[in-house]
Amino acid sequence: MHSDKELFNFDQCTDCQLVFINPRVALDQLKNYYTSYYLPYRGAKAWGKYEKIVEDSQRKLDLKRANRVKDTQSISTDSLILDVGCGKPSFLKACRQEFNCKTLGIDFSDEGWKVEASQFDGLDLRVAEIKDLEISLKPDVITMWHYLEHDYTPFENLSYLKAIAKPSTKLIIEIPNFDSSSRKKYGENWAGWHTPRHLSLFSPNNVTLLLQKCGWNVSELHTYGTMDPYLLYWMSQMEQKGIKWDKNMEDEFWEFVLGMIRFTPQKWMQKKSSLGVMTVVATPQ
Repeated sequence: MHSDKELFNFDQCTDCQLVFINPRVALDQLKNYYTSYYLPYRGAKAWGKYEKIVEDSQRKLDLKRANRVKDTQSISTDSLILDVGCGKPSFLKACRQEFNCKTLGIDFSDEGWKVEASQFDGLDLRVAEIKDLEISLKPDVITMWHYLEHDYTPFENLSYLKAIAKPSTKLIIEIPNFDSSSRKKYGENWAGWHTPRHLSLFSPNNVTLLLQKCGWNVSELHTYGTMDPYLLYWMSQMEQKGIKWDKNMEDEFWEFVLGMIRFTPQKWMQKKSSLGVMTVVATPQ
């Protein structure tokens, strides 16, 4: 989702099999890769006359994520949900509507909410890093919806989140799974590379190892997530085609829908074999 035809190198650890970009883009240059080409920032408007349909799909995803939180942790009006890398904070908006609880979203940029700020009234949204959070915060739930793969210092940040957590805090992480069928199918065109924004590509064993080293116990690990795995297949196919990601996506809409329908039988198998994403739930040690 970037205009330049740059090449990036990835290495893999021979011990834990973690895949990581090397060298990384300098942190102060990273903003250059979150531009008009970046589909998550464009959101439903990227789909032109189908915007309302896509907005409805996003609402269903946000509700699915809110329900995932509810299934993991008891939520009351006093509960605090911290969403790290909140982007466009529609998930937190859904949590406020469903649970009437406290919410806090942080991101390195306000691009996800500044244009439509009135939509997110009542949410605590901050341009901040994890290290900026108060040690006394004590969230009940910490969510990372496709954030950890973007993190420049995952060990330090996961360790700090453990320090500000309660003993009962639940950490929910959804990330691409390098050990998945979509990565094996599409190779260098796999959308999970997402260069250079994705810095680390995890598999179940090494994300578990990382969390343990940061003071977290993994209580659940699933080879699926809230995100429809078809999205990774579709984006990978678009990479193969050499799509221009800043274009109006209207003419891709019906082919996208038909592809999603054809993909449905494969989704029935995602609990046995990862199609592209995984979910980890952890508690403080």
